[in-house]
Amino acid sequence: MVEEFFRRYFVEPIYTGEGYNVYNTLVYGLVLGFGLIALERIVVRLGVKVDWRFLRATLPFLAFAAFSRSLVDAELLPRTAWLITPGIFFTTAIIALGSLALALMLQRSLGVSYDRTMLVLGGAAVAYPAYVAISNVAYPFAGVQMGVLFVLSSLASYALMKMFNLNSPWILAVLLGHMLDASATIVAVEYYGYFEEHVFEDWLINLVGTAYVLYPLKWLAIGIIIWVINSLVEENRNFWYFAFFVLGFAPGLRDAFTVMLIG
Repeated sequence: MVEEFFRRYFVEPIYTGEGYNVYNTLVYGLVLGFGLIALERIVVRLGVKVDWRFLRATLPFLAFAAFSRSLVDAELLPRTAWLITPGIFFTTAIIALGSLALALMLQRSLGVSYDRTMLVLGGAAVAYPAYVAISNVAYPFAGVQMGVLFVLSSLASYALMKMFNLNSPWILAVLLGHMLDASATIVAVEYYGYFEEHVFEDWLINLVGTAYVLYPLKWLAIGIIIWVINSLVEENRNFWYFAFFVLGFAPGLRDAFTVMLIG
């Protein structure tokens, strides 16, 4: 019975593409939470400051995850547990942390800034999936639609920041990452016949009748997250802003290219 339950709710969704359910959502959420805590401790132990250099250095690896995942959706890469959620997070983390360790070794021995080495290694990792994804875009107008919504929602997000007197560039980064995610999902659901994979968001979209409800949902959720981080986190606050940026940017880029690849 346990084996059947695990296969039905955890294994089959990986290969059928049916999306998340209550059970794997809870488990993946716990795994993600503990994984972020572990990652923060690793970053602290390595003595790496989470700043804009760190963000710039990790962007190619985030793009690697997004492009690879979209290629799986388009059946241009095999659908394996290591290339789809949650496995893609582990694959990317292993590659990125290995690159970071090597970059720090070169920084200490040769004086080469770690972010430069990370950009080179990350660029090498993302080059092939990015090339395949971009060269196989079949629905460029979907990109235009998502781009317009992303710009408009980003301007609205910036206006909200000013309204609440929030001036942190990290908060802006979080908002931009999640506006990309929301814009890609809205275009996919509203105009290309997709469904929202996440349980709560899918329920809310069906309740309200439009995927555009994701914008106020994102703003509300990010507002709560900002309040929690500012109220409860004393040290390494930027890491948690970075983490929540990743949770918006990487899925958003993946969803955007999935729609542009297969419509």
